Amino acid sequence: MSLISEAVPRTGSAPRPGAVSSRIRLESLTGLRWFAALLVFCYHFSYEQYGAGTAEQLRRLKDATFAGPSAVSFFFILSGFVLAWSARPGSAAAGFWRRRFARIYPSHLVTFAIAVLMLVWMGKRLDPDLALSNLSLTQSWVPNDEDRWFAYNGVSWSLSCEVFFYACFPLLVSAIRRLPLAGLWAVVGLGNVFVLLLPFATDVVRRTAGWESKFTLYMLPPVRLAEFIIGIALALLVRKGAWRGPGLVASVALSVGAVFALAHLVPEEFHWVAVTVVPFTLTVAAAARADVRGEESPFRNRFVVYLGEISFAFYLLHEMVIFTTSHFLRQHHVTVPLALHAALVMAISLGGAVLLHECVEKPCATWLGASRAERIPRSGR
Repeated sequence: MSLISEAVPRTGSAPRPGAVSSRIRLESLTGLRWFAALLVFCYHFSYEQYGAGTAEQLRRLKDATFAGPSAVSFFFILSGFVLAWSARPGSAAAGFWRRRFARIYPSHLVTFAIAVLMLVWMGKRLDPDLALSNLSLTQSWVPNDEDRWFAYNGVSWSLSCEVFFYACFPLLVSAIRRLPLAGLWAVVGLGNVFVLLLPFATDVVRRTAGWESKFTLYMLPPVRLAEFIIGIALALLVRKGAWRGPGLVASVALSVGAVFALAHLVPEEFHWVAVTVVPFTLTVAAAARADVRGEESPFRNRFVVYLGEISFAFYLLHEMVIFTTSHFLRQHHVTVPLALHAALVMAISLGGAVLLHECVEKPCATWLGASRAERIPRSGR
């Protein structure tokens, strides 16, 4: 939803063996989205806040959230999965693109405006060129330019990747849908292998193209497309009742182990994506299968599901809240305990996320995502 906002279809009763209805709502995936967003929040808070906590507390927090950037990989896999799960054969590409625009761009535009106000308040210079890159969601295509990637509302770099995914999706899903089961398994397997092995090629890319490893592995949309494609093939396997993998508990345990332990044992180039791609693949499939089968899942808790629903808005807002509260504390020479600062930032981020979700994201997705005929009320007789 990137922490990207996706509409996930509604849970029903356990289906017959074999093919699964795409109308089943996969609420565990929505709930899991919140925990991925929370990991991103903790990572940004630990590395970007100031004015709170001792050096030792911050060191421990940074160690714990070191693999926070990998959470974006979860969102990219989940995005491909959810879109493929609910896609209908023969649906018009134009309608799909309109609904995707309606789902993400209004919230992006509102948070861009908030970012402008934040930067003015903080006395920062507004760069029109960087603003255009952010508004057009093209910032992730420019090599070795962190100032451009993270300008204004920095987290929107991932939307730059998502826009590319959406542009490719109608063609991708049409092609992947034609594959036999062995072909779907090959897509999932080869996609994971590609992500796992790509860090070994960064030195060659750096020497030939001059691209930094962060751009090659983390920012570049065509590279991140691999995770989105994994999600598409994964969804089709689960829908066909053909997925074979560990259950939800084991898959989540592998993901937690990769994020909080394994990431510290591998070179830096692996902690952005490669270290978690296999566990995240297993977790997305296991959570979906648990919902399809009606199995117990802690991620279907109503409160957790709602947090998952607002996670896109939370993602767009949280980093700006971190910056503004930290700036306020520094400006007024105020020092607060780390836990109090974290609670304050979380409360403001959640409150803002509810407003953005309810007042911008949902209404715009309904109104702008509908066709012209659907927006025009029909007179009764």
